[in-house]
Amino acid sequence: MPNDDERIQYRALIDALVNECRSGQGTVLPGWVRRGIWNAYADEHPEEMPDEHRMNLLLARLSSEDRDVVARMLELSYQGAVHDTLAVLHEREVQPFDDGYEGTPYHDFMGRLMTDWDWPV
Repeated sequence: MPNDDERIQYRALIDALVNECRSGQGTVLPGWVRRGIWNAYADEHPEEMPDEHRMNLLLARLSSEDRDVVARMLELSYQGAVHDTLAVLHEREVQPFDDGYEGTPYHDFMGRLMTDWDWPV
């Protein structure tokens, strides 16, 4: 059974990952999509950044509703990557991710992310 310091560290790490999904790195690409521009520099220099230029052209053709759908896909993809990383850490028994409160760390992560599940006392 992990000690109190390990549990505190575990909770802080899970909460940091939830925060990244809600207001950190997990919101950056979806924000670009919602604004309708992937990379402004690419429009000025399409020969240097052809992929990014094509992304800009695609986003410009989409309605704001469609951009919201694509942005949500990116948000879910980011959340899925965090979930899968926690699953691998758990399967490999990497501390402190070798144990969770609700079964596994990825269950704890999803509970905190999706329902604001409270940590047990």
